Amino acid sequence: MSPDERAGAPAGAADHAHGDDAARHAAALRECAFALGFEAVAVASVAPLEAIRYYQAWLEAGRHAGMEWLASAKHRERRGDPSRLLRGLQAVLCVAMVHPPERDDARDTRLGRIARYAAGEDYHRVMRDRMRELERFARALVPGSHALWYADTGAILERGWAERAGLGWIGKHAGLLSDRLGSWMLLGEVLIDYPLVPDAPVERERCGTCVRCLDACPTRAIVAPYQVDAGRCISYLTIEHRGAIPVALRPAIGDWIFGCDVCQEVCPWNRFAPPAREARLHARDLDGWTLERFLSLDEPSFQGLFADSPIRRTGRDGFLRNVCVALGNRGDADAVPALAWALAEDPSPLVRAHAAWALGAIGARNAGARVAIRSALASAEADPDAEVHVELGEAAEMVRD
Repeated sequence: MSPDERAGAPAGAADHAHGDDAARHAAALRECAFALGFEAVAVASVAPLEAIRYYQAWLEAGRHAGMEWLASAKHRERRGDPSRLLRGLQAVLCVAMVHPPERDDARDTRLGRIARYAAGEDYHRVMRDRMRELERFARALVPGSHALWYADTGAILERGWAERAGLGWIGKHAGLLSDRLGSWMLLGEVLIDYPLVPDAPVERERCGTCVRCLDACPTRAIVAPYQVDAGRCISYLTIEHRGAIPVALRPAIGDWIFGCDVCQEVCPWNRFAPPAREARLHARDLDGWTLERFLSLDEPSFQGLFADSPIRRTGRDGFLRNVCVALGNRGDADAVPALAWALAEDPSPLVRAHAAWALGAIGARNAGARVAIRSALASAEADPDAEVHVELGEAAEMVRD
């Protein structure tokens, strides 16, 4: 006889009670998440994710480029088995917050283009503040329980769990798409060790025959539907990549100085994207700053200007490398003095090398600027760095009559 029967309760009453608890707890967490400002909330069951197969294949194909930590045994194991992150895992609560979908053309002209999610305060901080509150609520909801939050902060397949929970489907650009929110959103998860009633995944992906994202990618980084080669991706090249940007890819980067939004800009589903409610995610004006003025940043001023921004991740040298590429691609002769100064005075060989390339790129399409550019390149011939000398030689060829 079961304990329920001995207590006079009908068989199955305990299971029913547990089911009621799982539904009640899920509803309470959903209400809390919406109150915290998230635009979408859903629960994923913890059965093994099919997404892990695609992740492993992506790694085996070497498409993670220089992000070697993603292929480490620890990262593979934790992504494959999230119970390694939280013992006794029974549910994954998934949330999404919209970041601004609009662009400011005047700001882009002045500063260069920055991915929308990174134009305001660091999204890690914005999400952290709310995810901590959600985690605390989850723990208090069931005394003695455990919960653990993530928001682009650990070894977890965020898009896979969001897809499992029904927040959207994986688009051909390998990002999460929602018919209600588009793709301009940030994802977070709370791992929980008590049961919640799961939500159903989207019945089918809704990209259909559309391949606009593949066709629009400037560097052809989307090598096939759902497959992105990070080594060609502008977001990777301008953020995670350390060292020189491959010369062959520089022209295609355009004036992106941190990240890239092209594949999302052309996606038809983003016509339905709502405005962002979180003011901290809206773009900073950076009044008084321009692409050319960025080249004057030393380490302390870089850290001060971007103290609350995701742009800190590039480091000062990586950011100014990106600025040089953007100025070279714009081809404006007015940028020559700033680039010539960077070539002569910047302490970083990486920045000096890209300044040389930018000068050559400007001179290649602007004959009137070639005298000043040749002078700047000649003045740098004593540079002690070998890579700078390679770039100087190639730049000189670009401005040869």
